[in-house]
Amino acid sequence: MLKMKVGLLPVREDGARVAAVREALGDGFQLLADANHAYTSSTAIAMGRVLESAGFECFEEPVPPEDRSGYARVRAALDVPISGGEAEYTRYGFRDFINGGCVDIVQPDICVCGGISEVQRIVALATAQNLRTIPHVWGSGIALSAGLHVCSALPLAPHAHRAVPLQNEPVIEFDRTHNPLRDDLLVQPFVLQDGYVNVPTGPGLGVEVNMEVVERYRVA
Repeated sequence: MLKMKVGLLPVREDGARVAAVREALGDGFQLLADANHAYTSSTAIAMGRVLESAGFECFEEPVPPEDRSGYARVRAALDVPISGGEAEYTRYGFRDFINGGCVDIVQPDICVCGGISEVQRIVALATAQNLRTIPHVWGSGIALSAGLHVCSALPLAPHAHRAVPLQNEPVIEFDRTHNPLRDDLLVQPFVLQDGYVNVPTGPGLGVEVNMEVVERYRVA
């Protein structure tokens, strides 16, 4: 499973990139796309059709987070699932985001939306509309640990006899861009093994912070 960036180039050029990635990885490889709200609703729909033809599993943040009517237009026009929400705050922002028919997959960022307890309330809103929740994770090793714990406790949505990643079982983004506050901050860094990252089992969030790294990046 791989997520690729789109939206920095014209749709035609990004479409060529999408086709090249699909050809290189083959039809059996799960692909997702993230636009980081780079499009208007019309260009997002055009890009979404490219992603549909390439068999992508998800189209993340196609339009700016404030453009909820644009989100709804994009979602109504496409079959590829639309995800978003990393820029929403608390259950109240997500209430309106969900009720506006903006997304198929809700993506609260635990460090932004109000913490683990607030994510639980947001998940309740999402499951009431039969929507999936996949927490957005980016930044530090602490954020990744929190995301792993939340993912491990999320219910299957919708509930089914068998868990299927992305279809009803949440996944977590394991960004490989070099980031010292993720890769160096923890005494025991996270390791990807056979497509999985273990949930930490220690006290609290289960991780220990390397204070030398904290001092190295501390701003007085």
